[in-house]
Amino acid sequence: MKVFAISVLAWLALAGAAHAQSAASPDAGYAEFFAQSSFGNVTSQAYGGEVGFTVSPALQIFGEFGWIRDTVPASVGANAQIIASGIAAVAGSTSYQVRQPVTFGVGGVKYRVSMPQSRVSPYVLAGGGVGSVKRQTTFTTTGDASQYATIGTDLNGTETKFMLSLGGGVDVPVGSVVVFDVQYRYGRIFTSDSGLNVNRVGLGLGFRF
Repeated sequence: MKVFAISVLAWLALAGAAHAQSAASPDAGYAEFFAQSSFGNVTSQAYGGEVGFTVSPALQIFGEFGWIRDTVPASVGANAQIIASGIAAVAGSTSYQVRQPVTFGVGGVKYRVSMPQSRVSPYVLAGGGVGSVKRQTTFTTTGDASQYATIGTDLNGTETKFMLSLGGGVDVPVGSVVVFDVQYRYGRIFTSDSGLNVNRVGLGLGFRF
């Protein structure tokens, strides 16, 4: 999937270099809301918004903010299972639940590919910002789980680190103001362990101004 996404982005960039033409920009900027499916460690959902301002017919600056419902890696579940087994050995039946939501905000540059014979507008983008990863693990047993184990920051805690964002998509206008944004985003948050990769595919509903 990552190789396919990189290939699509490379094709769009080459197409823009070959076919970009100077033309009057149809808008001064835009604002949109998006809903996405996120995948990588686990399949989940993401929601947020984006705003951009036009610098030239082919170039925009943008800011994006959002929330990903869950990004928990298998390693967190494995560590939680070890602790749950230890608690169960002294306290009886024990269950656990792990989640890892992410809140993020990034800004960057969007390059719009010129397609004079079409109303649709492909684009590629790159940017950076911060991602806040919140690890949430809860244990349920017949007693107080805190009596039997101390939960470390690898299972419960928040880490905010630099986030790299790459992506692309196609803007499909509906009338002169409304636009649908079919989009793909790749994000990497440089956490203190092995880092966190998140892929997002979805649809944005935008308004030009």
